[in-house]
Amino acid sequence: MKEFPGALNADGKLARAIALETIASKAMDIQDAGGDDLTVNTFIQGAERELARKLPDTQKMGEAAAASKKYQVLATGQ
Repeated sequence: MKEFPGALNADGKLARAIALETIASKAMDIQDAGGDDLTVNTFIQGAERELARKLPDTQKMGEAAAASKKYQVLATGQ
């Protein structure tokens, strides 16, 4: 697999995994406290957006960009 500049090292990946687990746990707490689906989903989306801002995974962004480019080439027939 191609390594993109700025890709997360093992510590960064562990930090993201811990943060995602924390987001899931807090979302369950909100739901258990009586929060509706919209409130829970809004919290999750906001928390994941903030995580991406603070600790971006450039490896996944690079892979997504490469896939998008490949699709655009296939879609246009070039």
